[in-house]
Amino acid sequence: MVRAGGVTVIAHRGLAPGLPENTLAAFHGAIALGVDAIEIDLRVTADGHLVVLHDDTVDRTTDGRGRVADLTFAEVKELDAGRYAGPEFGGERVPTYREVLEVLQGSRTQLLLDIKDCPIDAIAEVVELTAELSASDEVIIGPRTATDLRAFKKLDPGLRALALVPGRQDAPPDPAVIAEFADAGADLIRLWPSWILTEDGKGDQLMRTVLELGTPVWTCADTLYGDIRADAPGDDLRRLVDAGVSGIMTDLPELLLDIVGAR
Repeated sequence: MVRAGGVTVIAHRGLAPGLPENTLAAFHGAIALGVDAIEIDLRVTADGHLVVLHDDTVDRTTDGRGRVADLTFAEVKELDAGRYAGPEFGGERVPTYREVLEVLQGSRTQLLLDIKDCPIDAIAEVVELTAELSASDEVIIGPRTATDLRAFKKLDPGLRALALVPGRQDAPPDPAVIAEFADAGADLIRLWPSWILTEDGKGDQLMRTVLELGTPVWTCADTLYGDIRADAPGDDLRRLVDAGVSGIMTDLPELLLDIVGAR
């Protein structure tokens, strides 16, 4: 889905204002806000279940401690995933991929998956659950390697894929890396804002290189980690839109909706 302004507005980690990230409360809030898509992070528990958490540990966003990969599904489900954002969110649990798909059913909201752990069993389960809940048209997978992308496409060639091109924010990738993702079947390419918003023309050239491959460019523009300037986020979001970016993940979905809606 691309709105009239030509940009897909994506709530990064489902963030709607004031809500705890990667929770069902956040996803309901983002849907109510009217975003086009929600981005979530998938990890695998010690016993092989897909859960929605950004970090490799549960320390920051729950009342527990430890690596997700070392905890069982039951242990993760006992954790409070909302109270860190405020006492009114106490009792929020770490959601499963299935639970998120169920929340989105009927909403016409797309779901972008940032897959942090990608063993072949997890790839297969993502594909199976997506098909089981008839969500293939809404889900966009986000593999981090061309190998993982090929594995997804082998299981379901129809799944759309956003290539999460690796690289430091201060070091744009070799165009050959981007071409490899495109050859593997990427439908969209993620570039960092710092690769795009340059003063030397290299960002414009990189955008042309990707667009000439026939793959639209999406980006992640958060103030949380300095993707864009915290003191001028609107200016940077407008510059990204002007540069030809057609999908933006952000922790400021309300602001981006206003910017896109004004065009």
